Amino acid sequence: MTDPLATPEPPDEGGAPRWVKVLGGIALLLVVVIVVVHLAGGGMGGHTP
Repeated sequence: MTDPLATPEPPDEGGAPRWVKVLGGIALLLVVVIVVVHLAGGGMGGHTP
């Protein structure tokens, strides 16, 4: 049986470290910029026949 007067353990914060979130955000931003530039007709000009 557990002791009701014992202090509870702190909750596990979990999740990814801050640097992983920052790098993920930067990578996502770069992908969005590349897609927008490509769809707008600029960049990657070697793909046209």
